Amino acid sequence: MPNFARREDPLRHHGLEMVLIHPRRRAGVRTRLVDGETVVLDRHEELIHQLNRTASYIWERCDGQRTPAEIAGQVCEAFEVDEPTALRDVLEIIRRLQKLKLLESP
Repeated sequence: MPNFARREDPLRHHGLEMVLIHPRRRAGVRTRLVDGETVVLDRHEELIHQLNRTASYIWERCDGQRTPAEIAGQVCEAFEVDEPTALRDVLEIIRRLQKLKLLESP
């Protein structure tokens, strides 16, 4: 009998409401691109964050116009990954950005 690997459903951990939001970067944070990575200065929280290349790509698309699924579609093309992986990664990065208070509340 073949052993089929089960792919993890990205919605299972993040919830349907995460897929329906239109994430937007919080006003008032400053960013600078350094060697392909984004450095985010959050003066309100007195923190500096460094985003890797993938997180930087997702951050730039958090403009309030796109859903995580739409961003994941762009990630698929830019990074040559499959859609479930891209969606899982996008949802995880958005969740982390929300936890860091770098995105506006939905």
